[in-house]
Amino acid sequence: GRKQSLESIGFQWAKPKGQASWDKHLLELMAYKTKTGNCNFPTKSKENPALGRWITSQRADKKSGDIDENNKRQLDEIGFVWDRYEKTE
Repeated sequence: GRKQSLESIGFQWAKPKGQASWDKHLLELMAYKTKTGNCNFPTKSKENPALGRWITSQRADKKSGDIDENNKRQLDEIGFVWDRYEKTE
């Protein structure tokens, strides 16, 4: 189709914005948890620096009260660690 034709000539699609971007990072974190058994993704990761920055942003947004409640609930459900220094099982 048209999409494949554009991609075959090197067309770069825009990065997802807003909630679509948030959802993408949540899925990446969930995949990490499936692989490792926890959500303690290294925020200074060379493997996926964008995910590390996103995690730092989520913690900062919660601290400042700017986090979307639905997003917070989804993170709570997967066992997101809000305080890096908190000991987890």
